Amino acid sequence: MELLNLLSGVEIAVYGQTFDIALNWIGKLIRLLIAGVGSVGVGIILFSVVLKLIVLPFDVYQRISMRKQNIKMKENQEKMEKLQKQYANDKEMYNKKLMEMYKESGISMFSSCLPMILSLVIFIVAINAFNAYAQYANVSNYNAMVKAYNKEIVSYCADIDGENTQITLSDDGKTVYVQDPAADKYIYYTVPHAENYEADSYKYVRNYAEKSYFIDESKALANADVSKYVEAAVQKAKDSVAEGETFDEEKAKRQAIADYFEEKGQNAVVKAYNTTVLGQMKFLWIKNIWATDASYKHPVLDYGSFKSEIEREEFDVKGKDVSLANLPTNAYKSDTYNVITGKLGAQKSQANGYYILILLSIGTILLQQFVSMRSQKEQQKFSSVDGQGASQQKIMMIVMTGMFAVFSFMYSAAFSIYMIMSNVLSLFSTLVINKLVDVSMRKKDEKAFRERYDRKTTTTRPVSTRGFKDKKEEKSNKADKKK
Repeated sequence: MELLNLLSGVEIAVYGQTFDIALNWIGKLIRLLIAGVGSVGVGIILFSVVLKLIVLPFDVYQRISMRKQNIKMKENQEKMEKLQKQYANDKEMYNKKLMEMYKESGISMFSSCLPMILSLVIFIVAINAFNAYAQYANVSNYNAMVKAYNKEIVSYCADIDGENTQITLSDDGKTVYVQDPAADKYIYYTVPHAENYEADSYKYVRNYAEKSYFIDESKALANADVSKYVEAAVQKAKDSVAEGETFDEEKAKRQAIADYFEEKGQNAVVKAYNTTVLGQMKFLWIKNIWATDASYKHPVLDYGSFKSEIEREEFDVKGKDVSLANLPTNAYKSDTYNVITGKLGAQKSQANGYYILILLSIGTILLQQFVSMRSQKEQQKFSSVDGQGASQQKIMMIVMTGMFAVFSFMYSAAFSIYMIMSNVLSLFSTLVINKLVDVSMRKKDEKAFRERYDRKTTTTRPVSTRGFKDKKEEKSNKADKKK
């Protein structure tokens, strides 16, 4: 086939190379866990447990310190109530006397601050990495669909390694034309910007990211399926032409050929979505775990939502971090995205979830905050002269709950799972730690009481081998004398 005839053929889009979002070590850990367990939901739960184990030593130390301080304050309750009455109208003096009493009683309100700060820093770092992984997963799933589309179209391309392949360099040296007249293929292609082309090899042509594909019209129409499709499409286009308007049958035919192959690629995308992509993002009732568990979110994002998520991230291009705007590919352009997802209209409109994880996130943080407040009752009561500490703590509980609610609506269902697991584990650790500290402090008090009693009995009378029996007899004798 002559080069001129090739260029007068029908052009069809096949999209460029895809890239992954760059991940830090936490993101890579998430990917490893998900791949290891084979379930995205279970992987997220496992990651939440691992992350909680990392911060657990700080969390345990903080909660033990808080519980001990609360017990000490409870022991000094009478003193603090007296201070509150004495300095009811002088907050500054109350705080000064309260600090003095803290020092005398060994109470330190700042002993748990450092672990709390460290836990908060780790939590923030984890959130950033977690959200970056959500974008990574969305891009990775899209990449799988792009590759399925391209693979379907390229299966009709001339084999550039074939014996009859003809490679022609354009007159200006910027385009390579590849064709194989003997191959039973419909599509040939060009490679733009061929200044790096090596005449003695096919490496550049085979690996170059951006290509323009052309369909040999006569060869395509020789196929019965293509011919039948084109005939029906041309007739439909002809029937839709208004009276008096000119109908360009050749143009309609060329468009129908392009549509036929585009539909082939889109069918391959639907198949890839149902067999591969859906399994990588579905969990329980949620169709896409990387989108919010809400009815206003959809399993397949529209291009605006897709772009707004990925344009904040860096892509890994041969070990270098590259922004979306500077990627050497057309795979993430709006036209490309709309073609790739063209037959996923239902997935772009159906509800992704039903707010269940959002409600669980809010409920678990509210419960966790309530239990934490109850375990610090004395601290709240005496932190201010007028007892406003408890009210402030309630306000803080509402603020924290509201903040987590906002996070749940902003971020993915996977992040909601993470928050629920984190809240549940924190609640469990709080209850267990409080119980253990209470038991430990009670044993310590009992031991101290016995030691004080033993010292008192030792200094008031000789140690008797009869022990408590002597006391019982003494009381009995006194009772007899009274009678």
